[in-house]
Amino acid sequence: MRRVEPRRLAAAVLVAAAALGAALLGSCRFNYGPSASERGAGAAPTAVFVNYLHNVVTRGALSFRLTAARAETYDGEKKTVLHDVQFAEYDPDTGALVSRGRADSAVYHSDSGDADFSGDVRLESKRQDAILAGDSLHWDDKAKRLTGPLEKLVTISRSDGSFVRGAGFEAEALTRSFSFRGGVAGTLVETAAAEASK
Repeated sequence: MRRVEPRRLAAAVLVAAAALGAALLGSCRFNYGPSASERGAGAAPTAVFVNYLHNVVTRGALSFRLTAARAETYDGEKKTVLHDVQFAEYDPDTGALVSRGRADSAVYHSDSGDADFSGDVRLESKRQDAILAGDSLHWDDKAKRLTGPLEKLVTISRSDGSFVRGAGFEAEALTRSFSFRGGVAGTLVETAAAEASK
């Protein structure tokens, strides 16, 4: 296992963005009658929303926005499925964009707080100048861990040209570090500030 320190490629903060996105996927609760299990074996959603928009306001200012082309809630299965989902986090004091992300689809499990992101998944931290891109990520809310399958590649990059790409991605929110269980390749660009701090 190869471990990468966030000081070198400050991208582990993207775990927090994913955690925030997962937490807010579940912040809307709906109750529109009996659940699918109470109605029978049907797989129909409990509720469907088109052009879904969810805003969070902090101290009177927009702090988080989540949109989806379609949102489906399944009360019996305790999950929400979102299609073409995007989110943006803002600093409520300045209005500046802090982080943003997108995925072709996301599934939030309200009983565990876990979430699965698939398709074109991209998480970007403006503060850390880091982008995480892949096509399959899982957020384990209890462990505060973001993971990718061993057979899938995840790329973390910065605007200076630094990047690292590997399979079997794992990021720990508590230690703010990430690692790859498979092969890893990449390039780290040393900046003048980094050289001066040595």
